[in-house]
Amino acid sequence: MIIEGNALRSSPTRAETENVARATISPGRRAGNTFFKLLYRYTHTRAWRHNERLAHGVTLERDEAGRLAGMRIRGQRLPAVNRLPISQPESGNASREFHEFHECHLIATGPSVNHIDYRALPMQHVLGVNGAIALAARQGVRFDYYCIVDTGFVRNRPDLVERVIGEPLTLFATPLVLWHIAERFGIERIRCRVFILDDMLFPAGRRASGQRELRALDDAHALALFDAPQPLGFSLDLRRGVFDGRTVAYAGLQVLAALGFKRLYLHGVDLSAAKCTPRFYESALDMQPSYLDENFADFIEPSFRHAAVLLARRGIDVRNLSLDSALGEDIFPKLRWQSLKRDAARAKVSASVREPARESALAFA
Repeated sequence: MIIEGNALRSSPTRAETENVARATISPGRRAGNTFFKLLYRYTHTRAWRHNERLAHGVTLERDEAGRLAGMRIRGQRLPAVNRLPISQPESGNASREFHEFHECHLIATGPSVNHIDYRALPMQHVLGVNGAIALAARQGVRFDYYCIVDTGFVRNRPDLVERVIGEPLTLFATPLVLWHIAERFGIERIRCRVFILDDMLFPAGRRASGQRELRALDDAHALALFDAPQPLGFSLDLRRGVFDGRTVAYAGLQVLAALGFKRLYLHGVDLSAAKCTPRFYESALDMQPSYLDENFADFIEPSFRHAAVLLARRGIDVRNLSLDSALGEDIFPKLRWQSLKRDAARAKVSASVREPARESALAFA
């Protein structure tokens, strides 16, 4: 679970200050939110307290199977797509022979992203997390999907969140994240498609799930619980939710696996010295705190390690483009991003050679 209040506000630029001003909650509403939050906190046990922001002014809708289907905030319905079929986008002119339709790039925010020339890297489909949207302006990266499960990111970088919700992409986010977005920008400012993503350990509007509740949900086709001291797992059913794994990149990995992509490339999943290393879009002066280092040994590393085995069994190939990632080669093989550029060039040449040969064969058929 991502704990609120876990990040300090970064030093904004002038343009960012204007965005922050537009995203500021009025003092009256802030006071009301605090009152109802504290009221809920003092009238409910710890197992329910992850709902303290959602207890007032929020209505959650679930289907007959108990899965999140919709959400209203202050009477306004969020334009969610949870009831629609979950599938990959149309491939356009991509060649299925080269598996472009089945590939997707997951871009996180580690500093290694700064070493990739995205204008030279062919990417058919892209999912970003948190501040990855900064690459849209820097290098022209276009995102098909986005994943945010960290409320601290929404509160402290509204300038980047504003860019995300204005893009023609699908945003996968938890009810709490969506509440923060709606409070700061208003539902009418959300232009992207929204998929409401539940937290398997802390389901919205419900009691926190223990080992017994999770075992009752265990389904080999859609859900895997890992044999670990901590309650770790991997979900292939987005309507049930995801395990956060203490890093948004892990939630994003579950999203892409559930969507059916068969080859995944991880960018910026560095996970090393995060406490003292700025994200690719930050500097040492404005970096937000990170808790990846504290959570790596008990939550992050074992989550990815178990997930790697599960994904391999399901025929999903994952490659890590962060050569200095704290995740070892025994979890996901590491790959230089330049090799993808070379592979794409060879595939293009091969396709151009094969097409005339095909036309000649048809002429003599």
